[in-house]
Amino acid sequence: MPGKDVDLVVIGAGLSGCALVAALNNRGWSGTIQLLEAGRGPGGRCATRRRRDDLLWRLDHGSPVLSFHAEPCGELRRLMTSLEQRGVVRVDLDPVVGLDHHGEVVAPPDHPLLRGPRWRGIPTMASVAETLLRNGGDAVDTCFGERIQGLSRVDESWVFPGGLRSARLVLSGTLLAHPRSLAMLGWSDVPLREAVPAGHDSVLDEALDWIAGLNASIRWNLMLEFPAVDPAPLPRQIWLTPRAQEQSGVERLVLQRQQQGHLGLVMHGLDDGALITPESQPQLLNVQEQRLLTVLPDLLKPWPTLQRQLSSVHSLGVMRWGAAQPLEAGLPNALQWCRQTQVGFCGDWIEGPGFGMAEGALQSGLDLAELIAA
Repeated sequence: MPGKDVDLVVIGAGLSGCALVAALNNRGWSGTIQLLEAGRGPGGRCATRRRRDDLLWRLDHGSPVLSFHAEPCGELRRLMTSLEQRGVVRVDLDPVVGLDHHGEVVAPPDHPLLRGPRWRGIPTMASVAETLLRNGGDAVDTCFGERIQGLSRVDESWVFPGGLRSARLVLSGTLLAHPRSLAMLGWSDVPLREAVPAGHDSVLDEALDWIAGLNASIRWNLMLEFPAVDPAPLPRQIWLTPRAQEQSGVERLVLQRQQQGHLGLVMHGLDDGALITPESQPQLLNVQEQRLLTVLPDLLKPWPTLQRQLSSVHSLGVMRWGAAQPLEAGLPNALQWCRQTQVGFCGDWIEGPGFGMAEGALQSGLDLAELIAA
């Protein structure tokens, strides 16, 4: 982690964090920004898996589309129009089907992610975050593969290991502000709470109370490579009905054609409630991989071309999304920016009509930029 002083540290290079830095630059905010991301590149839950042994391989192993509850308006509409005009996104009209507990193809289930308009990243979903990050301008410095090992607030500055100091801090995810960090990071207290004791900032106190009560579903996404398959039309998404999900422990299958006729498939596996810690996660990844491979043949019965090739499928491993889908109510907008301690929050877990969607992630970044630049 670089040792320097900056005006803003943003933790997380998903849609909301990248939308924030782009919006700040668009508003003429002239501060320096350090973006820290645990992954190997921008994207967050819209990340794209690449392979060292096949440079043409691209697999969107998180969200396959940007979902909205309705047509965007205002600043968000202008952002989407700009991305469309630059060829970074296109309206998603790819076929979506449902699969019931009998293994029959049916209409897709009624799900918030399917009700409104959708856009797909071109050529990949990660392209959206990558473009937004470039729109942040030269004032943004990035550091990938960076996991936060410590956080403190000293003399009205946010201080990180290695000497990085910042006047402002933004979290685009809940991990450093949520009690689940205790198990995942092995900290004795919630990192943000440890950095700022209770009673110092009443808005932050209220925000942390809200965040502690937020829940999100976990996904275990198994990535698979099929050999060359028939070019006959296939659905882009196969959504299981609620009863089928309960029966198989799978939410949906997402298919993505690759170069030379190969096919990528991502199984969005549901969580079974097992305790996840740094020590237990490697074993759980193996357990989930085997479980998903076991149920896949039954799920592919309506597509015999794919089912016949299962013996030749190559597993690329499982990606665990620790907060794949926020549930219930989001963090109130009034708590998005804590002015006294100069810390803010963005992500699809902020309340609003786009809660739990890419729409909410993007809108929260735009809203927070307005608050910071004011």
